[in-house]
Amino acid sequence: MAAAQSATAQLLEVFGFLSDPQTPVRRIALATLLPYTAADAPERKLFLRDSHIEQIATMCADIELIAHDALSALINLSNQLEVVQRLDKIPGFLTGLVRMIIDEKAVLADLACMLLSNMTKLDSAARDLIALRIPFQISQDEPTPAAAPAPALDAETAAPSSSSSSTQQARPEKQSSLHESEFEIPALDLLLEVFLKGDSKKYNPNATYDFLASVFANVSLLPAGRAFLLSTTDRSAEPPLAKIISFTEHPSTIRRGGVASTIKNAAFEKAGHTRLVAPKNEPVAEEGSIDLLVQLLLPLCGNEEFDIDVLDELPAELQLLPPDKKREPDAQIRGILVETLVLLATTRANRDAMRARGVYPIIKEAHLQEQVPAVKEAMVRLVNLLMRDEGPDTAVEDLEAKTDESELPEAPAFGQNGFVSASGEQVAAEAVEEEEEEEEEEEEEEAPAAANNAQQDDDDDKFKHDNLPLSKMQPEEDEDEMLLEV
Repeated sequence: MAAAQSATAQLLEVFGFLSDPQTPVRRIALATLLPYTAADAPERKLFLRDSHIEQIATMCADIELIAHDALSALINLSNQLEVVQRLDKIPGFLTGLVRMIIDEKAVLADLACMLLSNMTKLDSAARDLIALRIPFQISQDEPTPAAAPAPALDAETAAPSSSSSSTQQARPEKQSSLHESEFEIPALDLLLEVFLKGDSKKYNPNATYDFLASVFANVSLLPAGRAFLLSTTDRSAEPPLAKIISFTEHPSTIRRGGVASTIKNAAFEKAGHTRLVAPKNEPVAEEGSIDLLVQLLLPLCGNEEFDIDVLDELPAELQLLPPDKKREPDAQIRGILVETLVLLATTRANRDAMRARGVYPIIKEAHLQEQVPAVKEAMVRLVNLLMRDEGPDTAVEDLEAKTDESELPEAPAFGQNGFVSASGEQVAAEAVEEEEEEEEEEEEEEAPAAANNAQQDDDDDKFKHDNLPLSKMQPEEDEDEMLLEV
């Protein structure tokens, strides 16, 4: 016991050096503490004391070596609710993460993506990210006889000031007149852009941005997040969801899994179901529509050869696939894809489209090859929906009245899984400490049974979103996403 207390005292002493003015001292102190942030380290509870979390958060803006360890430590610790809540309350911290991610030269952009992925497991952090707008300021020279080239956009410029417009002054003749423009861009728009451009390190040689797929999966748990994915201000432009669905065939499991979960969450918006599945293989393009069917079925296809009459039903992209075509290797992702099809099949128009476009023969072949019972069961539920008799009653789009609840995918609780450690391993949300659990058990024994049930309902509600489009259902949390650990 004395040895343990001595070790704890020594660690607490190291925390004091995190604010040392000398850079080498801060670096050594943080490097010493980093191993104790691992999920299985009993000392990690020490980081919750005082303002240690806030201190480490400020070190994310330190020199590269220190920032790397600071981000890694926060990633490891952020499977704890209290840590994420404290990070979310730090003014400007979320903005700083987004700025680091969109910087095309940032060496630690992927670590920032991983931390943002863990943070958006918290309902309030996901809402804050959806509402976040990143301020930019650009200084341009107005065209004059002596005008100079306009400076490039500075992504690190501070937030706009209300007094900036008064700084504009007329310049002498034959000199340029400086004009400062200030504007804000939604954070999700910026993240979507780097996610698309950053594939295979094309935008930033130091980052793949794969973990942003998990961020989109997290925000799509919320109605506002799904609205972002399915809507666009310009009706002639593609909605954001249409831009990412091609990644269901990406080599990265993280990117594939995150995008698959995002698509599934979007399918919970039943009001827009008919815009998510085209009625035929060569539809007339409709503004604002997205055809998900091909990208959902392609990962479920192997190299099977179909009869010519079946091939005629299939979309062109699914015909004559190469001999080396393989199905999605990850069973969890296969399950998400099939459950998305189940959700879409709860709409009569979509069921008709799926029948006409050859969904059944593809699922039939996939079912023959599937080895995982849970995925096979989801395929059976889909087939039951597609093969059932249709009549006047099924033309009424009332999911709860016309579809058995057992046919629908289960909805996991928000923020319970899908965290990643700094090593890329998947970890669960940290359980409540044993002492607290024992106290709760004693209280439950003393309280009446009715009070226990009411309390349990209240606890469950903390992780549920209101205004869900389908009753008794919740969107899929990205279970393939991971928390970083060093």
